[in-house]
Amino acid sequence: MPRSDIYKLRPRDELVVILDDLDFSWHEEEINRVVDMWNEGYSISEIVREIRPPRSGLKTKRDAEDEVALLIFHLAREGRIEPRPGGVWGKEDPGYAPGRKKNK
Repeated sequence: MPRSDIYKLRPRDELVVILDDLDFSWHEEEINRVVDMWNEGYSISEIVREIRPPRSGLKTKRDAEDEVALLIFHLAREGRIEPRPGGVWGKEDPGYAPGRKKNK
């Protein structure tokens, strides 16, 4: 166990749990659709409209965008998606061009 985790078991001060108002649970078919949409160049906003539309007061558009953004972060860490032209904006990026490499 990493040394920093020892302090979580017996914290001296109260721990703060972040983002506890967001929903991190996903069905595999939702995840697969997000991967497909990411690879097709859809933006986070477009993915939200299809996968996690805000429902009558249950969550805000911002909450849904944050949930999808965190799923994309998770998928990238797992190697299930790769960086793409347009980044998180996908085809909405004015500089988007499939196959174009950005100059660094």
